[in-house]
Amino acid sequence: MKSISYLGPEGSYCEQAAIHRFRNEKLFPVHSIPAVIESVQDEITDYGVVPIENSIEGSVTVTLDALIHEYDVSINSEILLNISHSLITNGIKNPKDILKIYSHPQALAQCRIYISKNLPQSELINASSTSAALSELKPESQYSAAIAHSRNAIKHNLHVIEEDIQDEENNITRFAVLGSKVTQPSNNDKTSFCFDFSDIDKPGQLINVMKLFSDENINITKIESRPSKKELGKYIFWMDIIGHSEEIKLKKIFTKINTLTSNLKIIGSYPISNKPI
Repeated sequence: MKSISYLGPEGSYCEQAAIHRFRNEKLFPVHSIPAVIESVQDEITDYGVVPIENSIEGSVTVTLDALIHEYDVSINSEILLNISHSLITNGIKNPKDILKIYSHPQALAQCRIYISKNLPQSELINASSTSAALSELKPESQYSAAIAHSRNAIKHNLHVIEEDIQDEENNITRFAVLGSKVTQPSNNDKTSFCFDFSDIDKPGQLINVMKLFSDENINITKIESRPSKKELGKYIFWMDIIGHSEEIKLKKIFTKINTLTSNLKIIGSYPISNKPI
């Protein structure tokens, strides 16, 4: 039996994704995204599941930065999960009485318009996950609410004021499954990698890297810059491209990228998932 760490606590969307992929394995909820990644790097668990991108709010920057700067693990696969948020209380039924709303920052952002229209008086308070937000709904917290999935309300005997409160109907979160080894090609893969130009920065360098892929008719599906954390105005670029890093064509391209960049880190090649659960 394999061991799987995921961003907890129990009841989180991350747990839902982990259960779908690892139904018969041993799951361990962990309190933070870096802690999940560290458990994989240190071989405490075989795999880890963390959120990496949302269709409304974009990248989960904590995950990107941890994979770029702090840990050496590999993305082995991805899971797409449909996200449905609900407004949950410990008994209060009138939204006008809610003075505080607890949830994960991404969930709060995904419900920004709903909150602005219906709960303008409420203070927004970040929690480590949507399921952790429910623990704030104690009996004495009579003017508080949480944003989470309605299934958690049932489990904790809480009251659902309204379901599907996310601002966009198409709300999908992409989760990365992390492991210590590189996956083999599946003939339908994408590769994630990052690089910077800290030592050889000059005009046109980013275009030169991108041109290597366009010249070979390879699609770049994502490009994003993240702070280098070393100097203001210096960035590290994250890219997703179609193909597996072990393919001969991509091996040649990455050899050329090594000569154009200061640092190149391949974070994983893994099968493309197109169908949300």
